[in-house]
Amino acid sequence: MKYPDFVGQYRPKGTIVKRVGDTYYAYYATSKRVPEKKYPVQVIKGLAGKIDQYGFHPLTRAVVDTERVRVRECGFTNFLLKFEDEYISNRKGGSVKDRRDLYRSMIVYLSPESYLCDDSGQTIYSPEEMTKRFHIGIPNQITAISKLCEFDLRELEPLKRISNVRMGERVFASELTQQQKELLDRIGVSEEDVR
Repeated sequence: MKYPDFVGQYRPKGTIVKRVGDTYYAYYATSKRVPEKKYPVQVIKGLAGKIDQYGFHPLTRAVVDTERVRVRECGFTNFLLKFEDEYISNRKGGSVKDRRDLYRSMIVYLSPESYLCDDSGQTIYSPEEMTKRFHIGIPNQITAISKLCEFDLRELEPLKRISNVRMGERVFASELTQQQKELLDRIGVSEEDVR
């Protein structure tokens, strides 16, 4: 089989190349003498990596900690964070940090699996603390947030299932459903805006 020039140029010594679709894979290989055969038999020891026009890309093994898996909602949270500055400027009383903490506490109240729960530099208040400290009614705050984003928050429920899954230091993004894609189109934001 004839391969493009870059395959021969970048192929590491002691490997053979196999093409699968449009991808060229390099495998560690040796030959072994078998008594009943006239010629040595090729023995593949494992995958070395991929080869493309940019060079050889060695196989890397990812170590994933499956003992600690954290799933955190990001879609609903990131959509509402787009309105944070407007909320802070509209609300009177308290410092900017207090108003920011209140807004983010409301997001966590509305979406308890929000990644904001993991932010150690963030103060998240319980509903009782919000009511006592800021003299607010939770239903009034929900109404204010709905007016800011111009959507009934019940309509945005599918965004709460857009999540990131963290295993150790690795982060994986959940795949969007058709319903979520349609909702993002309707509210005028891209997937990148809510990730």
